[in-house]
Amino acid sequence: MGNTKSVPNAENMTTNYERTSDASIISSVKSFTINKKQKQSELSDRDIQFLSSQTGLPADEVLEWHHKFFQDNPDGRLDRVQFGKFYRLLRNEPSERLDLICDHIFRAFDVDGNGYVEFGEFLLGFAISSRGDLRSRLDYAFECYDLDSNGYLTEDEIAPVLRAMYTLLGIQHVQDYPPEEVAKDLMNKLDVSKDGRVTKDEFIYYLMKDGIYRNTVNPFH
Repeated sequence: MGNTKSVPNAENMTTNYERTSDASIISSVKSFTINKKQKQSELSDRDIQFLSSQTGLPADEVLEWHHKFFQDNPDGRLDRVQFGKFYRLLRNEPSERLDLICDHIFRAFDVDGNGYVEFGEFLLGFAISSRGDLRSRLDYAFECYDLDSNGYLTEDEIAPVLRAMYTLLGIQHVQDYPPEEVAKDLMNKLDVSKDGRVTKDEFIYYLMKDGIYRNTVNPFH
């Protein structure tokens, strides 16, 4: 994968991004990814215009990212291991702190659920999770926790991702407040309907209001 010097300007990606609307961009990601199946080695002018408008990156930088992506991954997609290597280059945290959470972030970026992250999914996912508004970032965060991708969260799903978040945040003395206890407490707060499972709406609604839990739960600050 090379080092950070060989990666296109990740800082620009995380500072230039401007959203157009709250719900439409997520559906745009899904529509673009599912329809295009971004495996081609070239982007059309229409693709470039779309990616530029959604990420806030100029066209030449979209092309630079595209070149780097296909240079290291000729088939135009990342499996879990390849995704982890590429994603670690873009985050400021020490790589060892990202090891556990990368697997969950991969699931959020894999919009069509085919087991790979294609270029469109990656570029848009990184832009949204880095500089999208809070609701959009929490939308992606929910997907990190939905281990079986059934659209609901249970206490058993929350705990392992929280453990990965502890590592990401560098939290020590885990035994003082184990992730399993946090998951139980959080589940009680999130599960407004008290049916033993949490919908995406419940997840987003609560964490939009509660900054303390949000800072512990959300990998996309």
